[in-house]
Amino acid sequence: MKKVTKFVSYTDQVYRELKMSILMGKIEPGDFLQERAIAEQLGVSRTPVREALKRLEFEGWLETIPWKGVIVRDIDKQDVIEVLQCRLANEIFMIKLITTNITDEQLHDLKSIYERMKASLKEEKAEEFIEEDRRFHMYLVQLTNNSRLIQFIDNLSDHMLRLGIRAITRESRALETLEEHEQLIHALEKRSVDEAVKAMEHHIYQTQETLMNMLEKVLKGEGKN
Repeated sequence: MKKVTKFVSYTDQVYRELKMSILMGKIEPGDFLQERAIAEQLGVSRTPVREALKRLEFEGWLETIPWKGVIVRDIDKQDVIEVLQCRLANEIFMIKLITTNITDEQLHDLKSIYERMKASLKEEKAEEFIEEDRRFHMYLVQLTNNSRLIQFIDNLSDHMLRLGIRAITRESRALETLEEHEQLIHALEKRSVDEAVKAMEHHIYQTQETLMNMLEKVLKGEGKN
């Protein structure tokens, strides 16, 4: 993590640094977070750290263990189900809003993001691939011009980013993701709402299947130890 500056509130900056560290796996599930150590590392007082930790706990990233401290929560099956149920409902609604109105210029921009995803996979840059995948979905929701929907999906995307870090390590899933995005682009080019909805549903269901299978393997592995 890097030291923060005064241009944005200290609490917001600490929050972002901690959240990104959790998302990218630099701070792992089960790690305890100590106010004093974080404050020293980021060059701030303990007050913004305390406020940032409260915010992250409220959002479900952390939990307080009595008499022990604040710990990073792990991902379980219920997390996957809840995030993807919310994502399915909202991104299908999003697709219905934008499909018939998307412009050729906007499709060009979407294809550019898709091409960057392809390049990052070819170069074996998993984190870049996941960031571009997030950008792909966020670009689509921004076309709705619905600020509340954008904010909600942005929050879901943070959770998906953390889930995706694990799922995308399976190379075949990355290739499948590219194919699913390509199908969605083709449906949008045709301005076919039905095809676009089917493409988005397929993408989300495939993501859920991958994540659930991944968690099953983790749980079986823990059971043997």
